[in-house]
Amino acid sequence: MSRPKGKPSADLIERMLGEASWLLSHAQALGDYGREEAAAVELARAATCEEQVAALLEADGQDLEGAIHRVSAASCCEKLRQYPRAVTLLRAALSAPLHDDYRARVKEQLTRCLAQAHKELSRVAVGRRGKPASAAP
Repeated sequence: MSRPKGKPSADLIERMLGEASWLLSHAQALGDYGREEAAAVELARAATCEEQVAALLEADGQDLEGAIHRVSAASCCEKLRQYPRAVTLLRAALSAPLHDDYRARVKEQLTRCLAQAHKELSRVAVGRRGKPASAAP
């Protein structure tokens, strides 16, 4: 039996949207004051909140709005240098019906994040080549 759409889900979405907005603003303000570590914590919380909002919106049949919030979460992840997570979020966003110009911008962001993820992977691989493998017990 499917759950009917109604006020409780709309209220939850509205609360989550408010929380995501507040977290993003708070992260920006902390960064403006030079509190980079605290800003990063809030940005990580904002990314999680935006991802949850996206899922709620999609469950409510609002695919375009959900995709927009996935892109917002991906932008937070990109700022935090969490490129693999950003790639996953952007690919999910691209599965929704987006306007052509917005889709092009999301694809550009995806390309940028994929390049950064590849650099990160290469850096880790190079770092491991010079280290001996751990001995088995």
